[in-house]
Amino acid sequence: MKESDQAIFVGQGVYAVNEQHLVIEDPSARNLFIYRYAAGSQFNVSRKLQNNVICGFVALTEDPNSPGDMMLAPNATLVNKGVIDLHFKELYAEHIRNEAKGDENYHVDALRGYAMAAGDNSVLINEGVINIYMDHDADAETTMYCCAMWAEANSQLINKGEIHFYGNGSWQSLVRGVGGVANYLQVINEGLITVDVERAFQTRILHSAGMYGSLLNKGRIQIRVAGRIMTMGSVTGTHMQNDGEIDVVSLATLIEGKIPYLFNFPPMATGMYEHFRPGTMLPAPIVNRGSIKVHLIGSEVSGPDAIAFGFYYQMENKDEGETPVRYVANEGTIEVTQEGPQQYRTAELGVNMQLKADNPVRMKVLAWNTGERDFAQTKDLFMCRSIKLDLSDLQLTDGEKVIAANKQDLVYQLPEAKENGETCEIIA
Repeated sequence: MKESDQAIFVGQGVYAVNEQHLVIEDPSARNLFIYRYAAGSQFNVSRKLQNNVICGFVALTEDPNSPGDMMLAPNATLVNKGVIDLHFKELYAEHIRNEAKGDENYHVDALRGYAMAAGDNSVLINEGVINIYMDHDADAETTMYCCAMWAEANSQLINKGEIHFYGNGSWQSLVRGVGGVANYLQVINEGLITVDVERAFQTRILHSAGMYGSLLNKGRIQIRVAGRIMTMGSVTGTHMQNDGEIDVVSLATLIEGKIPYLFNFPPMATGMYEHFRPGTMLPAPIVNRGSIKVHLIGSEVSGPDAIAFGFYYQMENKDEGETPVRYVANEGTIEVTQEGPQQYRTAELGVNMQLKADNPVRMKVLAWNTGERDFAQTKDLFMCRSIKLDLSDLQLTDGEKVIAANKQDLVYQLPEAKENGETCEIIA
């Protein structure tokens, strides 16, 4: 296989195949593009900020709304049949050198890396190998998005090969497997994705921060990392289904004052995650038909509020409107375990555990496969701060055998939430 140290850039509406071994380390113009955008009100400035983006195999075009600036190109089809190695060490080092020069025109908000990327209405397929090396300074305090496959609205992203994340990482780096921040993304994993990273603020493997799309895992996902882990993560209206294997090891570490907009964030790990706000938009069901294993490793640096779940839902109280019922089903297997100096809050399903307000999620559980046990004592099936939970049609099974249980015993509300009078309504 031919080796190259130069990125492949193509344009809009292009079909392109990579069969080379791309080793991307040098953050010079041949491997980099500058992404500029208007600063939001949170920055209290009117200037544009920029991201320096190191690339492997990417579709680019000029931004029609900002001549001279570049953007991800639409309507591209990119297929990787080779190997893409993407390194962050020199990208971060060059950024630090530029900051040290004191140039008033250098306003870099974040660093990014795209092994594969394209704009709207695109198709990305990995049939080869993508290696993301988060080999930058472990104490770096610059936000870094470490992305394997990334696309914009109305795109399809499919991993049929292998994707691996390695390195020490940093507390302001973000692991991003396959997905993007856009509506109508269709994301499918049929291959292998692994994360073996010391630290990252947040890890999302199959992900969408837009709406109306779908995330489907038919392959294997294996994770070992500290920080916040949302293996399959979405917002309202995105279908999520796991038909494959998810295996998560959370090196639970409390992140103290390292993230500019989120401080003292407790560790969290989950196989499937939905974050949303109240509102009338119809949600999509979340279903596990495969295997989910989540193991929390606690220590003296975990803090008191580390959590781990198979499924996790959190509803922020920022908008108006009566939120529709969310449907959830586990037809596969979920195993959540822990070790460490204290008893951490873990269960197969968690709701609003890190929300400090009474904002109950309306949810209906249709089917749940679990092991037979004394649910009143173990308190490890459904755990919440606030919820309105419909279990009236619940089929609780252990394999093919139906489990008879008092449905009120299936739900454990945190004692502090109960003392605060937060909602916990069970329809049995």
